[in-house]
Amino acid sequence: MKAKITWWKLLIVFISAIVLEANSIAGFRFLMDKNWIGMVMMVGINPFLSLPMNHYTIEQKTFKERAIIATAFSLGFAVGVLTIRPFFI
Repeated sequence: MKAKITWWKLLIVFISAIVLEANSIAGFRFLMDKNWIGMVMMVGINPFLSLPMNHYTIEQKTFKERAIIATAFSLGFAVGVLTIRPFFI
């Protein structure tokens, strides 16, 4: 049985993971600088950045399709850590 996940859903999940990781790192940077307002703003935005992954995972019917979505999300996190972290920390 072939997985019925469109490429654009995987791209959206991948990009949202990169943005989520960048936002998390920015929140840590605000925390290190003792900028509490910036940190609270970053923490408040984080749950909304993971909504695409949650929505598309719930939408899938099989475990294989959900694993593909989770893989795109984890690859996005890995790319986010490797590319965004040097700019903030």
